[in-house]
Amino acid sequence: MTHFDIKAPFPWFGGKSRAAEAVWSALGDVDHYVEPFAGSLAVLLRRPHKANRAYHSETVNDADGLLVNFWRAVQAEPEAVAEHASWPVAEADLHARHLAILKWRTDEMLLKLMGDAEFYDARIAGWWVWGLCCWIGSGWCSGKGAWIADDDGRLVKQPKTGRGVVRGKPQIYDGGRGALKPQLRDPGIGEPHSMAMPKLIKWMKALCARLRHVRILNGDWSRVCTRGSTHTLPVRMGGVAGVFLDPPYGADGVADVYNHDSSTIAGDVAQWALAHGDDPKLRIVLAGFEVEHQALEDAGWAVVDWYQGAQGGQVFMKGGMGNKGAKGSQMHRDRLWLSPHCIQQASAQQSLFA
Repeated sequence: MTHFDIKAPFPWFGGKSRAAEAVWSALGDVDHYVEPFAGSLAVLLRRPHKANRAYHSETVNDADGLLVNFWRAVQAEPEAVAEHASWPVAEADLHARHLAILKWRTDEMLLKLMGDAEFYDARIAGWWVWGLCCWIGSGWCSGKGAWIADDDGRLVKQPKTGRGVVRGKPQIYDGGRGALKPQLRDPGIGEPHSMAMPKLIKWMKALCARLRHVRILNGDWSRVCTRGSTHTLPVRMGGVAGVFLDPPYGADGVADVYNHDSSTIAGDVAQWALAHGDDPKLRIVLAGFEVEHQALEDAGWAVVDWYQGAQGGQVFMKGGMGNKGAKGSQMHRDRLWLSPHCIQQASAQQSLFA
């Protein structure tokens, strides 16, 4: 397993793994890489350049504290996260752990994530990724359900409070989702746990090694898009920074799919990109939905249709908009906008159709 073959051990709506080639073709081997909307880190994990080099830095950020806690825990204690994540699909455990995670989140643990760059909870990280792989649809850890634990610890239903769970069946038709799926199922009779764990530990250790020197922040996207954050010393001394922006889409039909939905973030991000696109120290790639960012094209930004369509009548590229909503798959509407100082704007698009 090479450093650019690693992927996240969980499914993530809007992941850009298949767009990573086009992103890195546009950014090149930048001295500093910034990803304000971390998600599954699909693009960072598919960086084709050597990781953890002196004078090269990478910074990722996300508003979802549970996601940030997972990446920090994997970075620090991969074996502990693997131990807590390896568990069969069980409905009662899914609800109990879901409630425990929400309680952890409301007990001001997220404030510790913001206040202490080294804080994490490996058990919560393992439970979170396990549940994400068992869960059906969106809403994992959104706190929008009506079921809570009462004072006696029993699961009861009450009006939505912003801290409850949805009481639904876990993923049972194929035994789980994502790269963690093999660890959610018993591989055989005898010692299934000892058979599955080495593979999961190896996976987590590979992620740990790749993230060894990645700075993982929790907060608003704009905090890592300041000049102080993007223009590190190597950048100021003649280098260049690459910024990959993948905000929640602002187009119609895509609301209520992220835990931190917003109809305005995409527009705010586009305004920042437009204002900084002429900076020769910055190469910016913005992901979006079709005609969202016409103003960038008018300003000389190239646009890449990375989806390409279908092959033999079947969709063969995953990620982006996926199959969300009544309109079905809308991945053909996914686009990447490349700032004027990105390299290989033309060849980035050609490579997709080679």
